[in-house]
Amino acid sequence: MKTKFKISLLLFTLFISISCEEYLEETPPTFVSASNFWQTASDARTGVDGAYQSANTAYRRWMGHIDMFTDDVVCRPSPQVAQQLDFAQHTLDAENFVVSDISFGGIYPSLWQGIARANTVLKFVPDINMDETEKNMILGEARALRAFYYYRLIKIWGDAPMITEGIEVKADFSKPRTDVNTIYDEVIIPDLKFAEEHCSDGLHIDGHFTKWTAKMILADVYLNRAGWYRTSKTGEIVQGDQANWALARDKAKEIIDDSPHSLNTAPLVEGEEITPAYGVAWKNPYTPESIFELSYIQVQNFGTWYSRNINMQRNGAPYWGTNNDTPLLNTPDSIALTVNNASMRFVPFTGRLNIIGSNLVTPDLWDAFEDGDERRDYGLMTRYDDYNSTNAPRTILCNPTFRKLADMDYFLGEPDTNFQYTTQNLIIYRYAEALLVYAEAQNEADGAPNAEAYTAINALRNRAGLADLTPGLSQDDFRKAVWNERRVELHAEFKRKFDLMRTNRLKQETTDINLEWSVAQGIYISPTQDSTRVYTYAANTYINNRWEYPDREWLWPIPLQELRLNEENGWYQNAGY
Repeated sequence: MKTKFKISLLLFTLFISISCEEYLEETPPTFVSASNFWQTASDARTGVDGAYQSANTAYRRWMGHIDMFTDDVVCRPSPQVAQQLDFAQHTLDAENFVVSDISFGGIYPSLWQGIARANTVLKFVPDINMDETEKNMILGEARALRAFYYYRLIKIWGDAPMITEGIEVKADFSKPRTDVNTIYDEVIIPDLKFAEEHCSDGLHIDGHFTKWTAKMILADVYLNRAGWYRTSKTGEIVQGDQANWALARDKAKEIIDDSPHSLNTAPLVEGEEITPAYGVAWKNPYTPESIFELSYIQVQNFGTWYSRNINMQRNGAPYWGTNNDTPLLNTPDSIALTVNNASMRFVPFTGRLNIIGSNLVTPDLWDAFEDGDERRDYGLMTRYDDYNSTNAPRTILCNPTFRKLADMDYFLGEPDTNFQYTTQNLIIYRYAEALLVYAEAQNEADGAPNAEAYTAINALRNRAGLADLTPGLSQDDFRKAVWNERRVELHAEFKRKFDLMRTNRLKQETTDINLEWSVAQGIYISPTQDSTRVYTYAANTYINNRWEYPDREWLWPIPLQELRLNEENGWYQNAGY
């Protein structure tokens, strides 16, 4: 075997205990070592805050690829999105997965960095002389963060080395990949149980984990463990322990009954601009509905890139009509156009948009919503009423765009905005998901939906302007109704592929797409939509490749460089790659 002159990226990130600038003092210039840094309660808080930053990095740009080329998300065929076409054509392998930013520059190292930072907190904070309640709160946050990072890691990549202590020498890192069930039982679940006992009992108003954050992640863990997963070594698709349904039900019920969280049920009225109740969580940070939310700022590498990724053109021509057509002048949308029947190119967003179109809405997702569902009208934005620009008021027509991921200041060209640091917060968990977990898990655990499961689902439907769910449904019909409610309620929240895998529907739902070939237009369109409103860019790539979703892509491949550097530790590639 060749002598290795490099240390793997994973090893490198694990050696870095904390990389916050607060840890360095420059007068006189010196390095603050771990042994003389961890002295006070303030040091403990600074350390765990450093562990939070890894979540922002993991989600800031590439996590949307989790749902790439499911039935929710596509990209346009373009050289600009060549990386994404590996997902479209299902040519993803260990060689090309060094698609750098996704593997080595994004999700993979950030999750390991988060684990490393949490482990460092857990190593040094117990010895600090400080209030025990505050100490346990910080330790609870660190353990919940470690659980969250491991949970994401094993859902995306499967088996992983189980590292639960601070890394000091290379031998501490030299561990084999461990079966996901062992990591659940020995790390994720114990960590979350500790956190739900010791974290704060309030709302998630400052970005820190609370006991309710831990309970929400734990409910999601139980829900996921009751479902299907693919083994890393053999590629077998197996179903988890059905006892987890009751555990998920009961944990979600604790949040519903006892937490200070609630749905946002009132619209937000700001002058002429009205945000429906469903959208308030993305308009205002840290509302009572938010259970785990990531906040971004206008600083390079501390903002998100999704506002660039979620659209492909400054105007709405691919959806509403071509650049030279006047779209739908017999509808109220015509008021958005200037005089003399101006074409779509005269009603664009005003910003200098760097548009790439790598995370686009599918027609199939659009058709999953019932007529009148405010979640579609808000979440899949096709028009935006601008009351603040120099041209206000005006209506901008656009392609279907994931509103939850859009920084509207950037779209409207506000000062000091840039596609590399847009500031739209990302919500990872919210109270609505507790309602959905309870309804699904209760139906599965008890064999039929009870009144409380209906109440949970109807709360979401009523907020969205819909009538109650049909009463008296069978277990299977209620199950399918909840599946669809999850899809429309949680769209663009990085959950669709995970849901399709745990319910063993990934291949089915990415095959049975509601599109038909239009001979006249030479593209695929949705038969339930107006034929003039088509996803010209999205449909072509999507349809040409959609039916080939291979089982191996339940898990992403371990990057080849990482695999080679860990051969002596017995690492193996995920089955099928």
